Amino acid sequence: MIYIKSQEDIILIKKAANIWKQVREILTPMVKPGVNLLTLDEKTNETVTQFGGTCSFYQYQGFPKHLCISVNDELIHGIPRDYVIKANDLITFDLGITYENHICDAAFTIHVSPTNKEPARISNATKTALMEAIKIIKPGNYIGDISNTIENVAKKYGYQVIKDFGGHGCGNHIHEDPIILNYGEPHTGQKIVSGMTLCIEPMLMTGNDKYFIDEANHWTVKSKNQKLTCQWEHMVLVTKDGCEILTGET
Repeated sequence: MIYIKSQEDIILIKKAANIWKQVREILTPMVKPGVNLLTLDEKTNETVTQFGGTCSFYQYQGFPKHLCISVNDELIHGIPRDYVIKANDLITFDLGITYENHICDAAFTIHVSPTNKEPARISNATKTALMEAIKIIKPGNYIGDISNTIENVAKKYGYQVIKDFGGHGCGNHIHEDPIILNYGEPHTGQKIVSGMTLCIEPMLMTGNDKYFIDEANHWTVKSKNQKLTCQWEHMVLVTKDGCEILTGET
């Protein structure tokens, strides 16, 4: 179901987004070689609680941690584990914040102590796909326009998009319609209207789009060829003449 947000909804979703941005600012300088992913999960929960929110993903359909941390060939749904960060790791942090029953969901990626250019390249391509897609979000355009833009940017940089996962509506629930795939035809799908809150999340893969779900935890989506993957995600509010990035830079 698609939820067109009321002014009260928007106020509370923005408060959740502000908590998300503060968590990002606190986590980012902590992401360096020698730090354990479990430390970052604990810090996230502590910080979100401090700001009056809760971690939306915790125990959602059984997810055991407070945020998703996906490393290198882990594309999405990485479960924080006893892993120590290394130089050149490419790490995506996907975090949902619930504040007074309203939700913000977004993800950012960090290339740790970079010396290798390839992690930076796929991260830049993914973020570029995200920002180019956001540029065309306005009433009267279509969800397919978003999908097609992401696919075209991925192809331009020589990467593949995963076919079975994508963005979505969010705000009153973690996952709402419409589904926003990372490939598709322009001028197709749901028409975009003012009051939608959408999570746009390009997911790029190197070489091909083949993946598997880790049998050890039944959550983490990993590339079959063990090559680099990347995800970036912003949550946006569709306005009368465009959109507002709710999880933009502070």
